[in-house]
Amino acid sequence: MSALTRETASSEQGYSLVELIVVVVILGILGSAIAIIFANTWRTQANVADQTQATTRGQLVATEIERAMRNAIAFEIEDAGNTLKVNTSLTGGSSQCQAFNFDAGQLRMVVSDDPAPSTWPVWQDQVEKTGTTSYFVAKGANGVTYTFDATSENPQTASTAPVHFTGDAYMRNAAEGTMSPCW
Repeated sequence: MSALTRETASSEQGYSLVELIVVVVILGILGSAIAIIFANTWRTQANVADQTQATTRGQLVATEIERAMRNAIAFEIEDAGNTLKVNTSLTGGSSQCQAFNFDAGQLRMVVSDDPAPSTWPVWQDQVEKTGTTSYFVAKGANGVTYTFDATSENPQTASTAPVHFTGDAYMRNAAEGTMSPCW
């Protein structure tokens, strides 16, 4: 009976301290790996959301500049390429004054049926100059090239690269007009 008692006693002893420590270490390594994967996934998702927001902002700005130029009867570039002023012709022969001014990471835009007001409200933030390139450069007598970077508004993901926008916009009106009465 003593052999039977020894077998029962040895099978009921459980795990040794070394085996428990090894299991705890392995579980700790696996838990750390899973936590790192979740953290990287969250950070990547935040970066993608910021890039999407910057892209949407830049597309909105580019679309509005192109729409204004497409309907322009006259335009001027001022302030060393930071300001684009446009006199647009709308359906029915009425005109509209529209202007864009890039300054200190902000885009100010004004739209008016009368001569432009003296205050320019901020339309979009986080729109920066691309290096030393001017925001607006005249392209012949009836076109303009625009260049800017749209950046993230999230300070936690400020390392996100800016989204670069550049394009050409042309007047589709054959007859050129004047900047009066806009400016």
